[in-house]
Amino acid sequence: EPGAFTGAKNKGKVGLFELANGGTFFLDEIGDMPLNLQVKILDVLQEGHIQRIGGTKPIPIDVRIIAATNKNLEKMVEEGKFRLDLFYRLNVISFTIPPLRERKDDIIPLIEQFLFALNEKYNTKKYLSSQVIDRLLQYDWPGNIRELRNIIERLVVTTEGNQITVADLPEHLKDPGQVREEKSTYSIQEEEIEGLTLKEYMERVEKQFISHMLGKYENLKDAANALGIDISTLVRKKRKYKISGQRG
Repeated sequence: EPGAFTGAKNKGKVGLFELANGGTFFLDEIGDMPLNLQVKILDVLQEGHIQRIGGTKPIPIDVRIIAATNKNLEKMVEEGKFRLDLFYRLNVISFTIPPLRERKDDIIPLIEQFLFALNEKYNTKKYLSSQVIDRLLQYDWPGNIRELRNIIERLVVTTEGNQITVADLPEHLKDPGQVREEKSTYSIQEEEIEGLTLKEYMERVEKQFISHMLGKYENLKDAANALGIDISTLVRKKRKYKISGQRG
C-alpha cells in the first residue's frame, strides 16, 4: 500500500501473487525457500487471498502454482527443513525430470535452440564444430540445462570467429592433453555448411556422430549406452537418417 514503509511508492505496487491472479505462478527452487517464507506461501494457498503490506483488506486470488526443485523435499521434511503441510499442498501432481546426463538425446536440440536464441541476441552467426558437439555429448552436465546454456552463451560471446572449436572450450570440457582441433571421420568442413540452416547443420552432425559410434561398437546396446540414449531412440534416429548397419 502507498506509504506502508520507508521508500514505498506513492501509488503502491502490485505484488507478484496479485499480478499472477487468474494465471500461473512459478516457484523455482522451492527447496531453497526459508521456513518463514514457506509459512507465507502456505497461508496464501490455504486461505486463497493475500493482504498487501500496510493494507487492511484481504484480496482474493486464484492462481495455479507450479514449483520446481532439484532437492529431495521428503528428506528435507524429515530433517525439519521443509514444512510437511506445504509439501502436501504442492505435491498434487508431480513430475520427475531426469538429469541431462540421462537424456543425452536432448542435448543437440537444446544446443540448437540456445544457439538460435543467442545468435539473435548478440547478432552473431556462431556454430559449433562437430568435435565440440562430441565433447558436449560426452560431458555429464552436473549443472543440467542451465550449465549447458551458460556454456553455449560463454562460447558465443567469447569466441572470435563464427566456428566454435575445441580450443575455445573451457578446460574441463576438453580432452586431456588435446586442445588442438583434429579432423575425424565425422567432421564437417566449413565449406560444407554454406546454405544450411542451423537445424540442418545440427542434424548432419548428429547423423555423422551416430554413424561413427555405430561403427565403433559391435551392437546397438553398446552404441546406445555410449551415446547416452536408449536403444529405441537410437533405432528411431537410424531410421530417420537412413543409417545402415547393425541390427541388434
